[in-house]
Amino acid sequence: MTQPTLTPVPPAVGEHLVQALDVGYELVLALTEGFDDETARLAPEGHKPLVWFLGHLACAKDYFSTLHQGTPKAVSEEFSDNFADGADTNFTHVPPLEEMIEIYRSTHQRIRDFVVGLAPEDFSRRTPVLPDENMGEYAEQFRTLGKALALTQMHDSFHAGQMAPLRLALGMESPV
Repeated sequence: MTQPTLTPVPPAVGEHLVQALDVGYELVLALTEGFDDETARLAPEGHKPLVWFLGHLACAKDYFSTLHQGTPKAVSEEFSDNFADGADTNFTHVPPLEEMIEIYRSTHQRIRDFVVGLAPEDFSRRTPVLPDENMGEYAEQFRTLGKALALTQMHDSFHAGQMAPLRLALGMESPV
């Protein structure tokens, strides 16, 4: 899918957007501190394990990039099948924690690199591709670049809000 040429934008706008995008991302990374491969797979009752959050968020960021940047998938189909919305995650087929963090970092960086070049008029651009039905009520909103970017940023913060109680349930302190 060919993407239109983006209008040059003053660096301050792109930098502001990157800062906003980084808030939830940095919170997620802070919440991974102190985990190892074993504890990252633990899920006390009522919680999902840390590796699920990292994989799920990486899939969501990858989906944003394929839909709005026209880039090829950065995660494998198997990875996506294991962590995307509606997936029945098999935790025996999860990469080590450091690799999960790196996948999350790289999918975030790809969006970050894209965002710095956006101009205000780009936010109303709609993708001709219909978002996945697993997105439910958010599917239509996700078609518009600006709304998809806002949802992607919010998504990290939303799940960080679930990761903090996971830490507490595992007997760890939470930075939030």
